[in-house]
Amino acid sequence: MGLVTQCLIPITNLIIMSLLVVDKLMRKQGLDFSLDGISFKLERGERLALTGATGSGKSTILRIAAGLLQADAGSVWFEGKRVPGPEEKLMPGHPGVAYLSQHFELRKNYRVGDELEAWSKLTVAETLRICEICRVGHLLKRMTHELSGGERQRVALARALLTDPRLLMLDEPYSNLDAVHKQVMQDVIEDISATLGITCMKVLHDGADVLSWASRVIVMRDGRIVQEGDPGFVYYQPVDEYVAGLLGYYSMLDAEKLAGSIEWSATGPGIVLVRPGSVAIVDAGRGDADGRVTEIRFLGSHHRVSVMTPAGKVSLHAIRPDVELGETVGLLFRRDELCHV
Repeated sequence: MGLVTQCLIPITNLIIMSLLVVDKLMRKQGLDFSLDGISFKLERGERLALTGATGSGKSTILRIAAGLLQADAGSVWFEGKRVPGPEEKLMPGHPGVAYLSQHFELRKNYRVGDELEAWSKLTVAETLRICEICRVGHLLKRMTHELSGGERQRVALARALLTDPRLLMLDEPYSNLDAVHKQVMQDVIEDISATLGITCMKVLHDGADVLSWASRVIVMRDGRIVQEGDPGFVYYQPVDEYVAGLLGYYSMLDAEKLAGSIEWSATGPGIVLVRPGSVAIVDAGRGDADGRVTEIRFLGSHHRVSVMTPAGKVSLHAIRPDVELGETVGLLFRRDELCHV
């Protein structure tokens, strides 16, 4: 067996076994941005979130994977078959993949029912079921231009599902929604996974949305994957401050000063990233370090308490903190949730 054939075996097996395989994608856009050899896979039933700063390449990856944008190099495989780009076929896209952009459009001056019927590949009963799952069954007689933003988005989602996809790609599905419509949309997506069994992949920018939904996270920066893993690992063990900041609030402590007050495996200079849930307030002298309370802020479901220590300021969450500004308190750290970078 030749060396070339041997090298092809792993990716061939991966293509056959996985729902979606993205292999060494490259695309240059303008003078300052390019995708740089992006590779990952998506299994059936997995919840994959792509996150990163604006312009990091998340939406570009989704559009290439859906067959809507041509890559300069690399390939995408869906259910074992290569996904052609728009330069290779008359009608862009893949019939097994539904892609909903944050800039979706509905035809104006059409009844919702007529708009959905024009796209449906399903029976009448199946179409009505999709409408109920997407909470748009009561809107079928309304005109598309009469809908609110949240209603329009759910209609667009129903329209995508009526093409009978096996994979649903959502690009920033909550970016233009208020809190009420966002919750409805989140419930709809949960029902889609639970009742229809459609695998879902999302581009998300809010850390709370990523952590509460995804089973795996890919973090992008400047066209490259900088970290990948399950949400808990990426949250507590980010590779750097960029990743840490994307997924939520954190404190930075001087590693050497912190090591001087607690027994901990990490050594050497640098900083320690501490999540608010990784530290608790105890009586002064009873924890790992003492500090002075400098801030108590009510955030609705909890308070954020900031404590200044010799290693730096630590912010933590408490439901009903029994402390006062200026008070000296002790802090107790969860060692396995500290990250030395």
